[in-house]
Order: sequence, then C-alpha cells, then structure tokens
Amino acid sequence: MFPYEKVTELNGLENEVYAYITKHRDAVENMTIRAVADAAHVSTTTILRFVTKMGYAGFSELKFALKQDRLNQEHQQHPEQYDITVPLADFFRKVTTDDFGALLDKAVDWLAAAREIFTFGIGSSGYLAQYGARYIANTGKLTLPILDPFQPLTNGSDVLADSVFLILSVSGETKEVLDMVSQIRRTPAKVIAVTNRANSPLAHLSDLVIAYYMPEIKNGTLNNTTQVPVVYLLELLGHRLELRESAKRQAHTE
Repeated sequence: MFPYEKVTELNGLENEVYAYITKHRDAVENMTIRAVADAAHVSTTTILRFVTKMGYAGFSELKFALKQDRLNQEHQQHPEQYDITVPLADFFRKVTTDDFGALLDKAVDWLAAAREIFTFGIGSSGYLAQYGARYIANTGKLTLPILDPFQPLTNGSDVLADSVFLILSVSGETKEVLDMVSQIRRTPAKVIAVTNRANSPLAHLSDLVIAYYMPEIKNGTLNNTTQVPVVYLLELLGHRLELRESAKRQAHTE
C-alpha cells in the first residue's frame, strides 16, 4: 500500500497524514477528504500531496485501495468465504468516479493521438493483450500485440515518437515485463500500465497507471487473480476511442 522508499520522502505534515491513515484504515474507507484533514489536523492540500506521493490518482482511489487491501487480507485468512462479486461491485462503482473518469480520459487522449498502439503482457496478460489489440484495432487505429517478450525495439530516436504502449500485468513485477518497459523508456513512446496496484515497479516505470485493485489469488507461483476488470477496461478504452475516431471521421466528411 505505502512503499517504504516513498514514506521516507514525506515531510512532517505528510507524515501526520500517513500516521492517521495507517492507524484508522477501516474508518478512512468511509471518510471524506475534509473529514480526514480535520481529524489529522492538516489541510486537504497536504492529503492530496500525500496521495500523489504514494502513487494514487486521487483520494477516491486511495480509499478504494484501502478497502481492496482489507478484502485481500480477509480472503487470505478465510479463503473459503471469498466472493468475487464483492470486489467487482466495488470496482464498477470506482470507474464512475470523477478521478477515475479523468484518468481514462487522459489515456484515451493519448491513444487517439498515437500513430500506432502496441499491447504487451506475459502469460494470461499476454492473451488479454492480444484481445485488447484486436478490440482496439476495430476502431480503425493501428494496434498490434507484441508476442515475443524478447522483441528488440528500434533505436531510432523518432520512430516511436507517436506510439503508445499498453502494458498489462497483474503483479507489475514480472521481470520480462519490466525489461520490456525499460526498453520502451529509452524511446519517446508513452507507456500506459493496466495493473492491479498503483505502486508496483511497473507503475513507477509508466507514464500513466490504471489500477484495478482486485484481491490477489495465487496458486503457488501461478496467479489466479480475476481479470474481469482488465477485459472491461480494454473494452471501455476501445469504446471511448471509437467515439473519438468516429467524431474525427464525421468532421472530415462535413
């Protein structure tokens, strides 16, 4: 939730926010930003600075992450009581918030302006990357999946200047994914990460992070975390992009 290296960078007032939230995690889930500010004796601006430093898009996303982290811990303690509909219902409520809407709008802005879009993932995320590429390609935008995790990228400084890479990873920690993104970072291309946590290594390497916060379910080294939010986000991005592309085509014919 709160990476140690980020916590060490907090100033005095931000540390007050950190201390209050970690001590009253369950209560903060249902508090407004003003209520937390009053309780921690800081300003709402200080809270927003803390939220940003921790890697979250807004206070609403932080509250959502707190709730999903609690559900994840409850699942680990009582796996037989796990009900996927609970975190999914929370996720679908989250996508209607202003903070999340602004995040999606920014992603669609980048996709609409891109000359080409590439998708990439490993394992189950790789199959979803292929699906996402096909779905987004239906909008008329050139979209291609990268199937080989060892695919070298061009060294030309301007070849990928107008490209966007859509990277899918549940953990945000897979070595092959991080190696690929490290390659991309040496080009002018933009990176959008769709991942389970906004403070993962992948998130720190990306220009924009869309996190869905589902309870992680692992079977040994295998990850069985639900991918329903990923499919939904890919289709939502594709749908919003189609609206943009359709408006462009209509404008050109008038």
